[in-house]
Amino acid sequence: MGAALCCACAALALPAQAQVLRCTDARTGKVTYTDLACDAGDRSHEVEARKSAEELARERAASEEAAQRLRERLAAEAEATERREAREAQKARDEQRARQSAPLDYANSAACANARRQLNSVAGSIARTAQEQAARLEAAQRQMDFSCLGPEAYAQAEAARASRPQIVVVQPPAWPVRPVWPRPPHTDRPERPHIKECTSFTCTDSNGKRYPRTGRGSFQER
Repeated sequence: MGAALCCACAALALPAQAQVLRCTDARTGKVTYTDLACDAGDRSHEVEARKSAEELARERAASEEAAQRLRERLAAEAEATERREAREAQKARDEQRARQSAPLDYANSAACANARRQLNSVAGSIARTAQEQAARLEAAQRQMDFSCLGPEAYAQAEAARASRPQIVVVQPPAWPVRPVWPRPPHTDRPERPHIKECTSFTCTDSNGKRYPRTGRGSFQER
């Protein structure tokens, strides 16, 4: 747009008796254009005839009118651009105020996701002692609470945690344990045979062995 305005202004600055001649060098054939007379020996050709004062005045008026329209259009475009930029800036300020006034969603924030991953990593690791593992888990849990609840809710959770009774678990000392040696398998002793029944001539023991009777209340092995 600026180049068009410059061209229009340049047209207004042309001489009042504008005439264009094409001059051709008879020896070299070089062509030049001028609003004056050609050099001696050059062939001249009138490209644009000399205009009268009335024609020049009309052209000057038309050029001035075109330049004025161009200036008005450029001014209107600049004003429209300024209004559009002002609307965009106001919209950005409104969106920023809306974001600042809206409550932050700590539970879906990147810090909360990182704290959850850290807690899972600590829970899956193994510390040297149970006390160290418990301390690491507690620190990771507190960090996750702070990142996912926000400062205000975290302060309330800490106050509620402090009001709960503390349970202290005392680990018993690790005394050396005597090894338990395996006992030999228990085997029952064979039961001694005993007389189960007797007849007039023989007696039978618990193993089914028979003995002849030799007298009253006595027997001998066969």
